[in-house]
Amino acid sequence: MIRNKIAVVGTGSIGLRHLKVLESLGLQSWAVPKRESRLDALKNQGFAVASSLAEAARQGATFAIIASNTSLHADNAKQALELGMDLLVEKPFAVDQKAALSVFEMAQKLERQIYVACVLRFSDALRAFREWLPRIGTVYSVRIECQSYLPDWRPGRDYRESYSAKKEEGGVLLDLIHEIDYATWIFGWPATLTARLENFGVLGIEAEEWAELFWQTEQKVRVSLCLDYLSRIPRRTMTAFGSNGQLAWDGIRQQVRLELAGQAMESSSFPVERDGIYRAQLMAFLDRGSESPLATAQEGVRALGICDAARLSSQTRKEQTVNYLT
Repeated sequence: MIRNKIAVVGTGSIGLRHLKVLESLGLQSWAVPKRESRLDALKNQGFAVASSLAEAARQGATFAIIASNTSLHADNAKQALELGMDLLVEKPFAVDQKAALSVFEMAQKLERQIYVACVLRFSDALRAFREWLPRIGTVYSVRIECQSYLPDWRPGRDYRESYSAKKEEGGVLLDLIHEIDYATWIFGWPATLTARLENFGVLGIEAEEWAELFWQTEQKVRVSLCLDYLSRIPRRTMTAFGSNGQLAWDGIRQQVRLELAGQAMESSSFPVERDGIYRAQLMAFLDRGSESPLATAQEGVRALGICDAARLSSQTRKEQTVNYLT
Protein backbone atom coordinates (compact mmCIF):
# COMPACT_ATOMS: atom_id res chain seq x y z
CA MET A 1 0.00 0.00 0.00
CA ILE A 2 1.34 3.41 -0.99
CA ARG A 3 2.19 5.54 2.06
CA ASN A 4 3.30 8.70 0.30
CA LYS A 5 2.32 12.12 1.64
CA ILE A 6 1.54 14.82 -0.90
CA ALA A 7 1.24 18.60 -0.84
CA VAL A 8 -1.06 20.10 -3.49
CA VAL A 9 -0.10 23.69 -4.30
CA GLY A 10 -3.00 25.67 -5.71
CA THR A 11 -6.63 25.05 -4.83
CA GLY A 12 -8.50 26.08 -7.93
CA SER A 13 -10.56 23.57 -9.91
CA ILE A 14 -7.60 21.37 -10.89
CA GLY A 15 -5.99 21.48 -7.44
CA LEU A 16 -9.29 20.46 -5.85
CA ARG A 17 -9.65 17.60 -8.31
CA HIS A 18 -6.21 16.31 -7.33
CA LEU A 19 -7.10 16.60 -3.64
CA LYS A 20 -10.37 14.70 -4.08
CA VAL A 21 -8.65 11.95 -6.08
CA LEU A 22 -5.94 11.65 -3.44
CA GLU A 23 -8.65 11.40 -0.79
CA SER A 24 -10.38 8.65 -2.78
CA LEU A 25 -7.09 6.73 -2.83
CA GLY A 26 -6.78 7.03 0.95
CA LEU A 27 -3.56 9.05 0.69
CA GLN A 28 -2.54 11.76 3.10
CA SER A 29 -2.39 15.18 1.49
CA TRP A 30 -2.36 18.87 2.33
CA ALA A 31 -3.99 21.71 0.43
CA VAL A 32 -1.59 24.65 0.07
CA PRO A 33 -3.60 27.63 -1.20
CA LYS A 34 -2.17 30.75 -2.78
CA ARG A 35 -3.96 32.91 -0.20
CA GLU A 36 -4.04 32.11 3.52
CA SER A 37 -7.59 33.46 3.56
CA ARG A 38 -8.59 30.20 1.84
CA LEU A 39 -7.40 27.99 4.70
CA ASP A 40 -10.62 28.03 6.72
CA ALA A 41 -12.80 27.40 3.67
CA LEU A 42 -10.67 24.40 2.72
CA LYS A 43 -10.81 23.05 6.28
CA ASN A 44 -14.59 23.34 6.15
CA GLN A 45 -14.53 21.23 2.98
CA GLY A 46 -12.73 18.52 4.92
CA PHE A 47 -9.20 18.99 3.59
CA ALA A 48 -6.04 19.03 5.67
CA VAL A 49 -4.27 22.33 5.02
CA ALA A 50 -0.84 23.89 5.22
CA SER A 51 -0.08 27.59 4.93
CA SER A 52 3.04 26.91 2.87
CA LEU A 53 5.06 24.18 1.22
CA ALA A 54 7.55 24.42 4.09
CA GLU A 55 4.79 23.71 6.60
CA ALA A 56 3.59 20.74 4.53
CA ALA A 57 7.16 19.41 4.45
CA ARG A 58 7.43 19.74 8.24
CA GLN A 59 4.29 17.63 8.51
CA GLY A 60 5.83 14.94 6.36
CA ALA A 61 5.06 15.74 2.70
CA THR A 62 7.67 14.24 0.35
CA PHE A 63 5.78 14.78 -2.93
CA ALA A 64 4.16 17.89 -4.37
CA ILE A 65 1.62 18.52 -7.09
CA ILE A 66 1.97 22.01 -8.53
CA ALA A 67 -1.51 23.12 -9.62
CA SER A 68 -1.17 26.88 -9.16
CA ASN A 69 -1.57 29.46 -11.93
CA THR A 70 0.89 28.91 -14.77
CA SER A 71 2.85 32.06 -13.90
CA LEU A 72 3.64 30.52 -10.48
CA HIS A 73 4.64 27.04 -11.66
CA ALA A 74 8.39 27.65 -11.87
CA ASP A 75 8.69 29.41 -8.49
CA ASN A 76 6.46 26.90 -6.70
CA ALA A 77 8.34 23.98 -8.26
CA LYS A 78 11.69 25.37 -7.17
CA GLN A 79 10.43 25.84 -3.61
CA ALA A 80 9.32 22.21 -3.53
CA LEU A 81 12.61 20.97 -5.00
CA GLU A 82 14.55 22.87 -2.33
CA LEU A 83 12.46 21.01 0.28
CA GLY A 84 13.50 17.66 -1.21
CA MET A 85 10.21 16.82 -2.88
CA ASP A 86 9.50 14.94 -6.11
CA LEU A 87 7.07 16.83 -8.33
CA LEU A 88 4.14 16.55 -10.68
CA VAL A 89 3.67 19.96 -12.33
CA GLU A 90 0.39 20.72 -14.05
CA LYS A 91 0.63 21.54 -17.74
CA PRO A 92 2.08 23.73 -19.06
CA PHE A 93 5.36 23.19 -17.22
CA ALA A 94 5.92 26.98 -17.08
CA VAL A 95 5.09 30.14 -19.03
CA ASP A 96 7.93 29.55 -21.49
CA GLN A 97 10.83 27.24 -22.23
CA LYS A 98 13.45 29.31 -20.39
CA ALA A 99 11.50 29.16 -17.12
CA ALA A 100 10.82 25.44 -17.53
CA LEU A 101 14.47 24.71 -18.29
CA SER A 102 15.59 26.39 -15.06
CA VAL A 103 13.32 24.04 -13.08
CA PHE A 104 14.46 21.00 -15.05
CA GLU A 105 18.14 21.80 -14.44
CA MET A 106 17.52 22.38 -10.74
CA ALA A 107 15.77 19.00 -10.45
CA GLN A 108 18.72 17.31 -12.16
CA LYS A 109 21.20 19.01 -9.83
CA LEU A 110 19.21 17.99 -6.74
CA GLU A 111 18.52 14.50 -8.16
CA ARG A 112 14.77 14.86 -7.75
CA GLN A 113 12.09 13.30 -9.97
CA ILE A 114 9.82 15.72 -11.83
CA TYR A 115 7.00 15.10 -14.31
CA VAL A 116 4.43 17.19 -16.17
CA ALA A 117 0.70 16.45 -15.77
CA CYS A 118 -0.39 15.71 -19.33
CA VAL A 119 -3.29 13.60 -18.16
CA LEU A 120 -4.67 12.70 -21.61
CA ARG A 121 -1.83 10.19 -21.93
CA PHE A 122 -3.85 8.09 -19.48
CA SER A 123 -7.00 8.16 -21.60
CA ASP A 124 -7.93 4.62 -22.69
CA ALA A 125 -9.20 5.95 -26.01
CA LEU A 126 -6.01 7.89 -26.79
CA ARG A 127 -3.84 4.93 -25.81
CA ALA A 128 -5.95 2.70 -28.08
CA PHE A 129 -5.35 5.17 -30.92
CA ARG A 130 -1.61 4.90 -30.32
CA GLU A 131 -1.77 1.08 -30.25
CA TRP A 132 -3.91 0.84 -33.41
CA LEU A 133 -1.83 3.33 -35.39
CA PRO A 134 0.51 0.77 -37.10
CA ARG A 135 -2.54 -0.78 -38.77
CA ILE A 136 -2.92 2.17 -41.15
CA GLY A 137 0.60 1.63 -42.51
CA THR A 138 2.87 4.55 -43.33
CA VAL A 139 1.39 7.70 -41.81
CA TYR A 140 1.49 10.68 -44.15
CA SER A 141 -0.46 13.34 -42.29
CA VAL A 142 -2.34 14.09 -39.07
CA ARG A 143 -5.04 16.67 -38.38
CA ILE A 144 -5.69 17.71 -34.77
CA GLU A 145 -8.48 20.05 -33.70
CA CYS A 146 -9.24 21.27 -30.18
CA GLN A 147 -11.96 23.89 -30.23
CA SER A 148 -14.35 25.14 -27.57
CA TYR A 149 -15.90 28.31 -26.16
CA LEU A 150 -13.91 29.83 -23.29
CA PRO A 151 -16.93 31.49 -21.57
CA ASP A 152 -18.47 28.02 -21.16
CA TRP A 153 -15.45 26.52 -19.39
CA ARG A 154 -16.29 27.61 -15.84
CA PRO A 155 -19.95 28.66 -15.57
CA GLY A 156 -20.56 31.25 -12.90
CA ARG A 157 -17.08 32.76 -13.19
CA ASP A 158 -15.98 35.65 -15.38
CA TYR A 159 -13.69 34.02 -17.95
CA ARG A 160 -11.95 37.37 -18.50
CA GLU A 161 -10.52 37.11 -14.97
CA SER A 162 -9.13 33.60 -15.51
CA TYR A 163 -5.49 32.80 -16.21
CA SER A 164 -6.62 31.53 -19.64
CA ALA A 165 -7.43 35.12 -20.66
CA LYS A 166 -4.09 36.60 -19.59
CA LYS A 167 -1.46 37.25 -22.22
CA GLU A 168 1.48 36.30 -19.98
CA GLU A 169 0.18 32.86 -18.93
CA GLY A 170 -2.87 31.97 -20.98
CA GLY A 171 -4.04 31.76 -24.55
CA VAL A 172 -4.86 28.66 -26.55
CA LEU A 173 -1.23 27.76 -27.19
CA LEU A 174 -0.39 27.20 -23.51
CA ASP A 175 -3.89 26.25 -22.35
CA LEU A 176 -4.26 23.54 -25.00
CA ILE A 177 -0.68 22.29 -24.86
CA HIS A 178 -2.17 18.81 -24.34
CA GLU A 179 -2.53 18.70 -28.13
CA ILE A 180 1.16 19.47 -28.66
CA ASP A 181 2.07 16.89 -26.03
CA TYR A 182 0.15 13.95 -27.45
CA ALA A 183 1.04 14.86 -31.04
CA THR A 184 4.76 14.63 -30.22
CA TRP A 185 4.28 11.61 -27.91
CA ILE A 186 2.67 9.66 -30.71
CA PHE A 187 4.33 11.00 -33.89
CA GLY A 188 7.66 12.50 -32.82
CA TRP A 189 9.21 15.96 -32.75
CA PRO A 190 9.58 18.59 -35.48
CA ALA A 191 12.77 20.42 -36.37
CA THR A 192 10.90 23.46 -37.74
CA LEU A 193 7.34 24.75 -37.83
CA THR A 194 5.07 27.49 -39.09
CA ALA A 195 2.25 29.02 -37.06
CA ARG A 196 -0.33 31.77 -36.92
CA LEU A 197 -1.76 33.09 -33.66
CA GLU A 198 -4.65 35.54 -33.63
CA ASN A 199 -6.74 37.53 -31.22
CA PHE A 200 -9.84 38.49 -33.19
CA GLY A 201 -11.22 40.64 -30.36
CA VAL A 202 -14.28 38.40 -30.00
CA LEU A 203 -13.86 37.54 -26.31
CA GLY A 204 -12.32 40.75 -25.00
CA ILE A 205 -9.21 39.00 -23.62
CA GLU A 206 -5.49 39.75 -23.86
CA ALA A 207 -4.30 36.30 -24.97
CA GLU A 208 -4.62 34.69 -28.39
CA GLU A 209 -8.03 33.20 -29.14
CA TRP A 210 -6.97 31.03 -32.08
CA ALA A 211 -3.83 29.25 -33.30
CA GLU A 212 -2.92 27.12 -36.29
CA LEU A 213 0.39 25.19 -36.35
CA PHE A 214 1.98 23.04 -39.01
CA TRP A 215 5.14 20.91 -38.88
CA GLN A 216 6.80 17.80 -40.25
CA THR A 217 8.37 15.20 -37.97
CA GLU A 218 11.64 13.38 -38.52
CA GLN A 219 9.53 10.44 -39.74
CA LYS A 220 8.04 12.70 -42.48
CA VAL A 221 4.62 12.88 -40.83
CA ARG A 222 2.89 16.20 -41.59
CA VAL A 223 1.04 17.44 -38.49
CA SER A 224 -1.43 20.32 -38.43
CA LEU A 225 -3.20 21.64 -35.33
CA CYS A 226 -6.10 24.06 -34.95
CA LEU A 227 -6.77 25.43 -31.46
CA ASP A 228 -9.40 27.97 -30.48
CA TYR A 229 -11.51 29.45 -27.68
CA LEU A 230 -14.27 30.55 -30.10
CA SER A 231 -16.21 27.44 -31.10
CA ARG A 232 -19.63 27.08 -29.48
CA ILE A 233 -19.75 23.35 -30.24
CA PRO A 234 -16.80 21.68 -28.42
CA ARG A 235 -14.54 19.52 -30.56
CA ARG A 236 -11.42 17.50 -29.72
CA THR A 237 -10.37 15.18 -32.52
CA MET A 238 -7.31 13.68 -34.19
CA THR A 239 -7.27 11.88 -37.54
CA ALA A 240 -4.22 10.14 -38.97
CA PHE A 241 -4.08 9.32 -42.69
CA GLY A 242 -1.89 6.42 -43.83
CA SER A 243 -1.10 4.10 -46.72
CA ASN A 244 -3.73 1.55 -45.60
CA GLY A 245 -6.49 3.85 -44.39
CA GLN A 246 -7.25 6.29 -41.60
CA LEU A 247 -7.60 6.30 -37.82
CA ALA A 248 -9.67 8.81 -35.85
CA TRP A 249 -9.88 9.68 -32.14
CA ASP A 250 -12.71 11.64 -30.55
CA GLY A 251 -11.54 12.94 -27.20
CA ILE A 252 -14.96 14.14 -26.08
CA ARG A 253 -16.88 10.96 -26.87
CA GLN A 254 -13.87 8.76 -26.02
CA GLN A 255 -14.10 6.83 -29.27
CA VAL A 256 -11.60 5.44 -31.78
CA ARG A 257 -12.56 4.62 -35.37
CA LEU A 258 -10.44 2.65 -37.85
CA GLU A 259 -11.15 2.61 -41.59
CA LEU A 260 -8.97 0.41 -43.81
CA ALA A 261 -9.28 0.18 -47.59
CA GLY A 262 -11.63 -2.64 -48.61
CA GLN A 263 -12.59 -3.53 -45.02
CA ALA A 264 -15.49 -2.84 -42.72
CA MET A 265 -15.01 0.05 -40.29
CA GLU A 266 -13.95 -0.85 -36.74
CA SER A 267 -14.68 1.30 -33.72
CA SER A 268 -14.36 1.19 -29.95
CA SER A 269 -15.86 3.35 -27.23
CA PHE A 270 -14.43 3.82 -23.77
CA PRO A 271 -15.95 5.06 -20.50
CA VAL A 272 -15.94 8.82 -20.03
CA GLU A 273 -14.59 8.94 -16.47
CA ARG A 274 -12.43 11.98 -15.84
CA ASP A 275 -11.37 11.10 -12.31
CA GLY A 276 -10.14 7.74 -13.57
CA ILE A 277 -7.39 9.24 -15.71
CA TYR A 278 -6.34 11.56 -12.88
CA ARG A 279 -6.21 8.57 -10.55
CA ALA A 280 -4.05 6.58 -13.00
CA GLN A 281 -1.71 9.53 -13.48
CA LEU A 282 -1.29 10.04 -9.72
CA MET A 283 -0.57 6.36 -9.13
CA ALA A 284 2.07 6.42 -11.88
CA PHE A 285 3.64 9.56 -10.39
CA LEU A 286 3.79 8.10 -6.90
CA ASP A 287 5.40 5.01 -8.39
CA ARG A 288 8.11 7.34 -9.79
CA GLY A 289 6.91 6.97 -13.38
CA SER A 290 7.94 3.33 -13.67
CA GLU A 291 6.55 1.69 -16.84
CA SER A 292 4.06 4.50 -17.44
CA PRO A 293 3.28 7.10 -20.10
CA LEU A 294 3.95 10.02 -17.73
CA ALA A 295 5.27 13.12 -19.49
CA THR A 296 8.83 13.79 -18.38
CA ALA A 297 10.20 17.19 -17.43
CA GLN A 298 12.35 17.05 -20.55
CA GLU A 299 9.25 16.57 -22.69
CA GLY A 300 7.62 19.48 -20.88
CA VAL A 301 10.57 21.72 -21.74
CA ARG A 302 10.51 20.58 -25.37
CA ALA A 303 6.75 21.19 -25.72
CA LEU A 304 7.31 24.79 -24.57
CA GLY A 305 10.07 25.06 -27.16
CA ILE A 306 7.39 24.38 -29.77
CA CYS A 307 5.18 27.09 -28.23
CA ASP A 308 8.03 29.60 -28.26
CA ALA A 309 8.83 28.80 -31.91
CA ALA A 310 5.13 29.11 -32.82
CA ARG A 311 4.94 32.59 -31.31
CA LEU A 312 8.05 33.67 -33.19
CA SER A 313 6.76 32.20 -36.45
CA SER A 314 3.49 34.09 -36.07
CA GLN A 315 5.33 37.34 -35.39
CA THR A 316 7.77 36.98 -38.32
CA ARG A 317 5.40 35.19 -40.73
CA LYS A 318 8.27 32.77 -41.38
CA GLU A 319 9.10 29.15 -40.68
CA GLN A 320 11.10 28.83 -37.46
CA THR A 321 13.57 26.30 -36.05
CA VAL A 322 12.49 24.72 -32.77
CA ASN A 323 15.23 25.09 -30.16
CA TYR A 324 14.69 22.26 -27.69
CA LEU A 325 17.59 23.01 -25.30
CA THR A 326 17.35 19.51 -23.74
